[in-house]
Amino acid sequence: MTPDRPSRAVEWFRTLRVSGAVALVAVVVAAIVMLAFDVRDRLNALEQANSDNTQWVMMQSEVEVLRLQTSILTVLETPPPDDIPAALDEVRRWFNVLFSRVSMLEQSSVYAPLLKKDDYQDDHRTLRDFLDRNVGLIDSSDDKLRAGLHGLAEQMPMVRNAARQLTLKALTDFAALSDGQRTSMSDTLLRLAVLTGALVLVLAGLVLVLMRLYRVSQARAEELRSTGARLSTIISNSADGIVVTDRGGAILEFNPAAQNIFLQRRDEVLGKIGLELLLADGAAGAQSRALAVAMAKMAEAPEPMRMEIDARRGDGSVFPAEISIALSRPKGSSLVVAFVRDISDRRKAQRDLTDALDRAVAGEKAKAEFLAVMSHEMRTPLNGLIGSMDLLGQTGLTAEQRELLSVMEKSGDILLGHVNSVLDISKAEAGAMQIVEAPFDFDRLIGEAVANQTGLAAARGTEISVVQLGGPLGEVLGDEGRIRQILLNLVGNAVKFTHDGTVTIETEVLAERDAASGRQVVEVRVIDSGIGISEANLSRIFEDFVTLDASYGRSQGGTGLGLGIARRLAQAMGGQIGAESEEGEGSLFWLRLPLGRAAGDAGDAGKAARSRPVLRGDMVVERTRSLHVLVVEDNEINRFLLRRYLEGAGHVVTEAVDGINGVEIASSTGFDVILMDISMPRMDGVEATRLIRASGGPSARTRILALTAHALPEEQERFRSVGMETGLTKPINRVDLLRRLAGGREDGEVAEGDALREVLNLASLRELVDQIGREMAATLIARLIEEGEAMVGKITTLPSPAHDGEVGRIAHQLAGTCGTFGTTELRQVLSSIELAVKQGDTETLLTQRAALAAVWTATRAALEDQVAAMETAA
Repeated sequence: MTPDRPSRAVEWFRTLRVSGAVALVAVVVAAIVMLAFDVRDRLNALEQANSDNTQWVMMQSEVEVLRLQTSILTVLETPPPDDIPAALDEVRRWFNVLFSRVSMLEQSSVYAPLLKKDDYQDDHRTLRDFLDRNVGLIDSSDDKLRAGLHGLAEQMPMVRNAARQLTLKALTDFAALSDGQRTSMSDTLLRLAVLTGALVLVLAGLVLVLMRLYRVSQARAEELRSTGARLSTIISNSADGIVVTDRGGAILEFNPAAQNIFLQRRDEVLGKIGLELLLADGAAGAQSRALAVAMAKMAEAPEPMRMEIDARRGDGSVFPAEISIALSRPKGSSLVVAFVRDISDRRKAQRDLTDALDRAVAGEKAKAEFLAVMSHEMRTPLNGLIGSMDLLGQTGLTAEQRELLSVMEKSGDILLGHVNSVLDISKAEAGAMQIVEAPFDFDRLIGEAVANQTGLAAARGTEISVVQLGGPLGEVLGDEGRIRQILLNLVGNAVKFTHDGTVTIETEVLAERDAASGRQVVEVRVIDSGIGISEANLSRIFEDFVTLDASYGRSQGGTGLGLGIARRLAQAMGGQIGAESEEGEGSLFWLRLPLGRAAGDAGDAGKAARSRPVLRGDMVVERTRSLHVLVVEDNEINRFLLRRYLEGAGHVVTEAVDGINGVEIASSTGFDVILMDISMPRMDGVEATRLIRASGGPSARTRILALTAHALPEEQERFRSVGMETGLTKPINRVDLLRRLAGGREDGEVAEGDALREVLNLASLRELVDQIGREMAATLIARLIEEGEAMVGKITTLPSPAHDGEVGRIAHQLAGTCGTFGTTELRQVLSSIELAVKQGDTETLLTQRAALAAVWTATRAALEDQVAAMETAA
């Protein structure tokens, strides 16, 4: 309907233009007629004025006065006339003539208004009074008239003068009036001529408009004929069937495509009811009722409607069709236009697509199940390998054996990292990557990531520094584990590809908040002076399995999954990750994450976080209380490792070979903790946990920790639903196990009051030893112990607050040195002291200075043990 609006507007404008021209012509003609009548009236007035003949009338009155005077003087002359009566009759005659002349002037429509004017009234009154006074004398006998002629003669000069003045004044006024009438007549004739010219111009313009309209109408008619021909061609050649009906449903048009679709000829269907003829269920079916409702709605709001129906061909076969229906109202009539398309192929394609989707879903499910099984099958032997190597490292080994063991441990860790990377990719593709948010100290997390790479950086001659743009970030709300995974990858890559250079980690809160969540956006930038990345490779580095050097002789290993996983993790947390680099000039990797502010006082939370010991990796730990632990595990190797771990920490261990055996033992004996494997014969760990919880026995309320190789989040949630704690994933790390037994939470932190403390990260120390050799490492550790003793003494003894600045400087210096050797707890305390000095936090400063002595004692003892072990191995 919309395309008709411009043409209708144009037609309306044209009609308005013609109507305006006609109206203008009518106005001009009316004005000309009015002016013509005005001219006629003025001509009549002029004719009337000429008939009275102003000069003649007025002068004649003066002549008549003179003749009356002459006739009077004739009677009075000496000697008197022979015929006195005749002379007197002559006086009477001119008196009556004068009397008639004055009466005529008083009654004339031309002169009567003049006589009433002020300057005419005196003279007029003189004449009238003379006539009125003497009319009786004139009508008397001859004797009386003769006797009164002397009086008349005396009045005649006055009367003559009045008549003369009237004549002169009348002549002056009528001359001016004639001039005005001539001027008015001239103006009227001029206006009449202008209007006549305007009428001629308007008529000429109207003729031009009519000629243009005629040409436009001719062009429009030709256009309509052309449009009709094109429309007929379109309808005839349209791939869609076009069916036109009236409001009653009778078919008026049926194009060739409709004939091919419905297998019926046009002459067979014209005039028949379309609903009854073409719909599968006929005119009384549900489809017809639905169409009737739709048509009623279209009558109120005439918008095209599209729907799918089941149609019927002429041979009785039913097929799916898509119809688009529109109402048309040409010249008061009402038509229904339906475009019909056979969608049998589309329906088939949809069925095929649905089948393919079902197969894909089934494939994804099979893939997930395969990953779960492979996770268990690969992690179980890895658990045995890594656990056995951990226990072997605690025995007396020769230097050669320890070197071989170090190679085995590195290989196991690399293999475990590859397994975890592949599983992370699989979980991300399956949409199973879960983000668990909790409060954590962002600055401490940055410090841990740096400490993890400090040893390797030092061995490569690279210095790592942290720059807090805008100050410390403090406590934030986010997924600490996922962020740590990204940071370790970025910092690790920077250290890996940088020799004798610098790696700088910058943190900053951006000014703009996240548009989706409204949270603050924290940006971390890892800047290195390493080998850089070419522009061609920069766009590929976040793809899966991309290693920029894929040759057999490449200098750095890796699966190429780290940055791909980092990208997925950043996106899962609502953030972004990117890189900027030039080959040979170093690189800058940036991570932007929307992080919430932790609830409560950030300062107190930061103090609590800094005062709690946190365990990560391979560490030297201390223990306190002994626990009675039930180990439910079908794999003999895993049971052996768990027993060694637990008994080595002073715990009492009872073993069960499967779920049924575990339920039986837990039903009769109370345990402090139950370690429950998941995949076991006869009865799995989930069912065993459910039965133990429902039994009401002595272990019904005991903590049950799941030992699982199943890494998918939905599996973890299923374990929690039956009362199990998750967080211990095979291969089991000894320190993680002991931490969990001591009350650590699933997110990796330890509850308040835990006796386990991280003293030394052996993994970092071993990596340093591998890089610089045992002898050099022992020398550097001895030097650290010597310098640390002096520095710790100063930190703990310098008076406060006068020397707080010096305390902070020494703490910063010692923290940068000790982090290289894996002394995580010592570095955390020193960093807390430095931060407290910067923030003016006196309470935290006093607390951490008081705790420093004990931490240093434990750290020094652990370092001395490692030096002794190195010397023994040598």
